[in-house]
Amino acid sequence: MAKPEKQIFLLLGEDEYLLEENAEKLTKGFTEVVKVSALDTELTQIRNDLCSLGFFTDSKAVVIEDLEKLDVSTGEALVGLLEVVAENVRAVFKARKLEGNRKWVKALKAGAELVDCSSPKPYEITKLLDKKIGELGLGRTEAEYLKEALPKDLLAAYNELEKLSLYPGKLSLSTLKLLIEPALENQVFAMMDFLVRQDLKNSLTTLKELLAAGNEPLAVLGAIIWQIRTLYKVSGYSGSSPTKDLGISEFQYKKAAGALRQVSRGQIEQWFLLALDADMSIISGLFRPDAALEVLVAKMCLNLPPKKPLVVKSTS
Repeated sequence: MAKPEKQIFLLLGEDEYLLEENAEKLTKGFTEVVKVSALDTELTQIRNDLCSLGFFTDSKAVVIEDLEKLDVSTGEALVGLLEVVAENVRAVFKARKLEGNRKWVKALKAGAELVDCSSPKPYEITKLLDKKIGELGLGRTEAEYLKEALPKDLLAAYNELEKLSLYPGKLSLSTLKLLIEPALENQVFAMMDFLVRQDLKNSLTTLKELLAAGNEPLAVLGAIIWQIRTLYKVSGYSGSSPTKDLGISEFQYKKAAGALRQVSRGQIEQWFLLALDADMSIISGLFRPDAALEVLVAKMCLNLPPKKPLVVKSTS
């Protein structure tokens, strides 16, 4: 492969789909693709990845993540590595948010090609999805159904559309309903995104929509607990084959890994205890099921602790 036309890129923004999509485009066609965390990887290792190629490798792309968590000294040291990027290496830096007034951030932006990955506006999302749906060659009725049935999360919607594009037969309305009927798990998945962002208003709105659609409160709670367990499993995972080892899809793993940049393992453990509190409140009749779920969502979003267990003092 010839020397990359442009060698250094900065993907900046909070939209998971755009971050993943642009990273994939920029690393496509390279003999070797290396992904490292700027927070957890030694700078000497990152330097080696940027300035050298493997013996049987004629091109390499290095994706460097977690820049938003760096302190000033580490950020400045990382920017110093821009000068050592080898001729046939492309460096792709990824960050959800950076403090623009910091000297090292300004230097990185000046030395890299900036790719905007900020969350699209609703009309922009509609435009993106309309284009992708149009590629499926659906009839008007099928296309309208699909627009309503797709997950609200852009990355999740694109994953569903990618699956549909691989379907060998004609996508009739009945077939679409079988393949992409809005699932409880998908809706809870979207709600977990709001919870991770501590967006109380949208978290409660999504919960009310779930209940208004006729989903049983205990089923909703079960889906929430499943999502919490997935986050917990991913938080302690350090292997190289998550889909095989954890029994989840690549999409679920990527979403969980993204969420874990904003919530700690301790918070996840606390969420699990809050979910158990909600379960007991529903089963015991202490709260109405819908009220118990509202309390759960509010406490998760606001990082409030679970109830302390009652301690019965001995009378002996």
